[in-house]
Amino acid sequence: MRTKIAIILFLSVLASLQVEAQEIFNLQRCIDYALENNSNLKKSKLELEKSFESRREIMGSLLPQISGSGSLNYNLKKAQFVMPNFVNDMLPPNMQDPNASKYMTIEMGTNYSAGVGATLNQQILNFTLFSTLEIAKTAESMATLGIESKEEEVIAQTASIFYAVQSTAYAAEQFKQSIKLIDRMLVTMESNYQNGLVKKVDLDRLKVNRVNLSTQQSAIENAIDIQKNLLKLQMGMDINQPIEIEEIDLDVFEQKVEMPQLQGFELTQLIPFQLIQQQHKIGYLQVKSVKSELLPSLMLGVNYQYNLLGDKLFGSDDSYSYPTSVVGLNLRIPIFAGMSKNAKLKGAQIELMKLREDEQSVGQSLTMAYQNALLKLSDSRQTIDAQRQNMELAAEVFRITEENYQQGLASMSDVLNANSSLIQSQISYADALSKHMTAYIELRKANGTIKKLVK
Repeated sequence: MRTKIAIILFLSVLASLQVEAQEIFNLQRCIDYALENNSNLKKSKLELEKSFESRREIMGSLLPQISGSGSLNYNLKKAQFVMPNFVNDMLPPNMQDPNASKYMTIEMGTNYSAGVGATLNQQILNFTLFSTLEIAKTAESMATLGIESKEEEVIAQTASIFYAVQSTAYAAEQFKQSIKLIDRMLVTMESNYQNGLVKKVDLDRLKVNRVNLSTQQSAIENAIDIQKNLLKLQMGMDINQPIEIEEIDLDVFEQKVEMPQLQGFELTQLIPFQLIQQQHKIGYLQVKSVKSELLPSLMLGVNYQYNLLGDKLFGSDDSYSYPTSVVGLNLRIPIFAGMSKNAKLKGAQIELMKLREDEQSVGQSLTMAYQNALLKLSDSRQTIDAQRQNMELAAEVFRITEENYQQGLASMSDVLNANSSLIQSQISYADALSKHMTAYIELRKANGTIKKLVK
């Protein structure tokens, strides 16, 4: 029995370890998860579906429109017609009623009337609908580009937060190493203090520094939790679901630093510029649509009706039935609309001119963003080199200062200052790594290669 329990416990632990292993997210997995679950991206996909249905709705207006009808009426009061009393005039003179009224009334119709029919209408010539269909197709293309734009944005934001988490976790790990150094010194100083080799004030100062480091470490760990929550929000993950991020690989960061600058900037290949071009096209089509409202339209109409008349609801000998059918063309020619069409056309032309200005402005902004990203990436490279050297130097200074203190050649203040400088250099290096990756992502986004970030 105990053996079975032990086996079950072992399998449970093994399963939990496997689950934990599955919870480690690298950058590719974070991006894939975000592309699948990001709320804004889902909304963009719904917009594409909506634009597709809008285009189908307009196309349906160009297809034959068929409708059926049916009616059943009971005439509570039949219609009566008043006419001259020609019946009295037609009688022989000796039979005519001199007191007869001048007019007589005749009841018309039957008690019941029914009918069924069908109507077909087909647009033959309607330039307004044709223009509207072109606008709908362009809007659908814009929705497709909108999804691509949102995907680029999701990738960039997810990667930025992911690298920020890694950099902050790296800084927290460096804090742990520094605290271990202080703990090692505390053990030595406690022993030396017991032997009367160091002053109590030096021991107390080291303890105070140890507490301060713990406080800073706790703040950094809280910052990591906050960044992870931001990452989960960006990915569309449940905030309460735990997530473990792959540890930083400095070699990967260093490889990014050494990569040649991502040259090659083609404005027309950028999604934001393509979007503004599509908006410009819609503006042109709207002007065309307003002009088309001044053109004639032609529609074919076909109607068939089968009628039934009688004094009884169900068939009788005195019931009558007959069909009717009509085929016709309906031509509409706009002549005068009180200058409203002219005003509408001017408004559409003004909107088109505004879109031209927007297109030029967007082009300049995208070019500037690319150039600025190049400058930031170059600057971040230099910063990383400087901070790496500074961190290595601070580590060497701390090592030498600690040895000198043990030999009585340096004071506790020198040790604490060296330790503080080491920690600051480690944090600065981690911050430089994060800023470099942010600049790298911005450049990828600026030249339209953000989707190749992890490929």
